[in-house]
Amino acid sequence: MELSFAVVPARRPGCEEKARRWAEELGVPYYHRGHRGLNDILTQTGREALLIAAKEGPVLYTQEGGKLAYHPGMAVLRWQRCRAGEKDHFLEAAALKRGSRLLDCTLGLGSDAALASAVAGREGRVVGLEASPLIFFLTSRGLKNYFCEDEELTAALRRIETVQATAEDYLTSCEENFDVIYFDPMFRRHLRGSAAMDALQPLAYREPLTQKTLELALRLAPRAVIKEADAKVLAALGCTACYGGKYAKVKYGVLTR
Repeated sequence: MELSFAVVPARRPGCEEKARRWAEELGVPYYHRGHRGLNDILTQTGREALLIAAKEGPVLYTQEGGKLAYHPGMAVLRWQRCRAGEKDHFLEAAALKRGSRLLDCTLGLGSDAALASAVAGREGRVVGLEASPLIFFLTSRGLKNYFCEDEELTAALRRIETVQATAEDYLTSCEENFDVIYFDPMFRRHLRGSAAMDALQPLAYREPLTQKTLELALRLAPRAVIKEADAKVLAALGCTACYGGKYAKVKYGVLTR
């Protein structure tokens, strides 16, 4: 079930035209902001979320999660650590290298996809799927416009290809091959995490990962990786290997065909 949302302008000159354009593009209502607060607009209109057209770019808002603007999250720190020679459990599980082709079926804000793109380089390819229209709108524009201090990571963001689709729909019709297909269904559940994760949860597409989807993934790639908090869940899904330290909050399970 899709989230009911509308577009409003930020309280700065010149944002009204952008908001009207986005509302028309997305086929959702535009609401004049006036002196109303964001919660007042949600209450009065019965909408669940708002897309704010700000000068810097889109900002998402829900009463539960607050405001969310695009940021690649931990990708910046993780990339710095990788360049310093530290290991990353996600990269180990995915067995990524320069030239690798990865399909991220749960893009979110693209933190893992950004790291994968940086490792795969210009010779590789990273495609990210996002089922939520609002998260897709935010992330697809963020990847094109966000600048990191590290030029290499900025270039990695620009290379990520984004598609608005559910994993099952895309995998069913896709005829391309990848080296690895990745799933991170964790933010679909109400787990307390970073501020960005907390803000994403009310907006996320919540259908669970199924065996059918995993079977479709292994049709297109010899390797699938699943991020989970509980190693028992990974074992139940058939993972034959698990990456992550004993006390790590998350683990990465691997399926191979």
